[in-house]
Amino acid sequence: MVKLPQSYYTNTNTIFLAEDLLGKVLYTQKDGLVTAGRIVETEAYFGIMDKASHAFNGKRTSRTEPMYKEGGVAYVYLCYGIHHLLNIVTSGADDPQCVLIRGIAPLV
Repeated sequence: MVKLPQSYYTNTNTIFLAEDLLGKVLYTQKDGLVTAGRIVETEAYFGIMDKASHAFNGKRTSRTEPMYKEGGVAYVYLCYGIHHLLNIVTSGADDPQCVLIRGIAPLV
């Protein structure tokens, strides 16, 4: 297992990152239990110019604030009060681009 460096996520080409993350394995460890899943589906969001982005038109709220961090920040948010979604921030600070991890195939 090779951990990706933070510099990987500060790439301003969010489409490249969304495509390149496909096939990568995401690991978690909680209370001694390790889980893993292969990323099988992603979506790229392009910040303030992207009408589908939560940060469209420079919107800043407690929900969108993680998107304004430097690339490499991962955060989970609740959608429609039902689904927990994982985003990975890309690009530099104050450039709210991100990749949504839409699908993971369980491995462990």
